[in-house]
Amino acid sequence: MYYLCISMIITIDTVAGFCPGVRRAIKKAEDELGKSDEFFSYGSILHNDSEMHRLEDKGLSIASKDDLEKLGGKKLLIRAHGEPPETYKHLEKIGVEVVDATCAVVRRIQQQVSRAADDMNKVNGQLLIFGRKEHPEVIGLAGNAKGMALILESKDELDIVDLSRPIRLFSQTTMDADQYLFISDTIQKGVREQQEEPDFIRYDSICRHVTDRIPSLEEFAERSEVIIFVSGKESSNGKKLFNVCKDKNPKTFFISEPDELKREWFDGVGTVGISGAASTPQWLMENVARKIEEII
Repeated sequence: MYYLCISMIITIDTVAGFCPGVRRAIKKAEDELGKSDEFFSYGSILHNDSEMHRLEDKGLSIASKDDLEKLGGKKLLIRAHGEPPETYKHLEKIGVEVVDATCAVVRRIQQQVSRAADDMNKVNGQLLIFGRKEHPEVIGLAGNAKGMALILESKDELDIVDLSRPIRLFSQTTMDADQYLFISDTIQKGVREQQEEPDFIRYDSICRHVTDRIPSLEEFAERSEVIIFVSGKESSNGKKLFNVCKDKNPKTFFISEPDELKREWFDGVGTVGISGAASTPQWLMENVARKIEEII
């Protein structure tokens, strides 16, 4: 998508925007808000304040763990990140109707984690999850591991892995694919050295929507003199993709709102590209383009 100014061409990345899981969760929320003026989400649906404000203006309320006891008889959205089994059991017990928007990819990985936990429990094995300990997706995955999950937040924590035992390795869907491969290769090498019959399986659990975007994003970043990357500050996916842009184009700037744009970024610039995370709405990137037109 192109915006033509008198002195500048502004291009919006057509591949940027909501991933299928986020798109589905938002549609479920909008469908429920179309039926009722009262609907709840267990935590923010996505890491983008602008989109969350839009949904809240339609009537969405964000529920925390402390709010759940008050929601008996009401509907509650489980977001794309998913939840551990204990959450579903508790919601059923207190009479909350669940609208489940767990991403299909996350749901599949949760099921794989559950089966792997059973297998590792039988052989005194280890179940490893590469991800951020406090991320809701990782909390949901760990909840399916039946107390067996060992969380690795980076390759620097590999010393906590017991390479003499069988190992199953998973990843948060938005983690860095190269670092996940490094962790996997390092563990595989160690297992071969320490086990007579190596027992190690790495699961392909990085989201393809994230990895498939990287080549096109790299190409997009090189086509414009300046890149404006739009994302919520808490988005793991946003941080990762921003760094992809920055590596290819040093004149890449991170913003969450159009008002964060700075006039000096565009001095002497003829081409600007606008991209965003898997949680960045198209309308927000369009607003950024219009704001650039105003300030140049």
